[in-house]
Amino acid sequence: MKTHLVAMLVALAMPLAGQTGSLPRLASSPEQFVPPGWTLEKKHLADLNGDGLQDALLLMKAPQTGGTPPRILAVALRRKGPATEFELAELNEKLIPNSPDDRMEDPMADGEITAKRGAFSVKLSLLAGAGSARTATMRYGFRYQNGCFRLIGYDRFETDRATLDTLDLSINFLTGDVVRRKGNAEANTATKQREKLRANLRRCFRDLDSAATFTP
Repeated sequence: MKTHLVAMLVALAMPLAGQTGSLPRLASSPEQFVPPGWTLEKKHLADLNGDGLQDALLLMKAPQTGGTPPRILAVALRRKGPATEFELAELNEKLIPNSPDDRMEDPMADGEITAKRGAFSVKLSLLAGAGSARTATMRYGFRYQNGCFRLIGYDRFETDRATLDTLDLSINFLTGDVVRRKGNAEANTATKQREKLRANLRRCFRDLDSAATFTP
């Protein structure tokens, strides 16, 4: 693929700022973090920071009549104490792209969020319904380290639906290893290239920008 998929999608997937107002810092239940008028699209309970308490990974969606809706992905940590109380630890309003353009397919239509002890992951897809045959599926992996959920793994799988050419990228931010694969799904052939990251920023979940413009 001569042109990266995100160069075509960036104009269709700009995050819409100022949608959420302010979320509460503390709540007695995960559902109370959902802004008025929004819906709780997904909720997973797990011990996300390894302290033995059940925390919450929340995917919240804004109402929208056209295009793809703004979303907030948030981590609410259970606080120790006799009362049931959750504290908003981190959130990201940009990672999952949104757009008022009806040509943009919903990134979470085939996406998912998963949570387990000390970590969580986000899978989403980028697909323009018109103007391009290229699709991309991305997966981000986060682990609780030094007070935030740091990006430890990133995978991107691109396919040209017209030619079935594929271009895949896998990065392990713990080791700095990068693997690139280029091939064709129909021919079942691929070439592999290994390298090391030139710089490893070890970014926190809250600091990541839109998946449509993400650069490792």
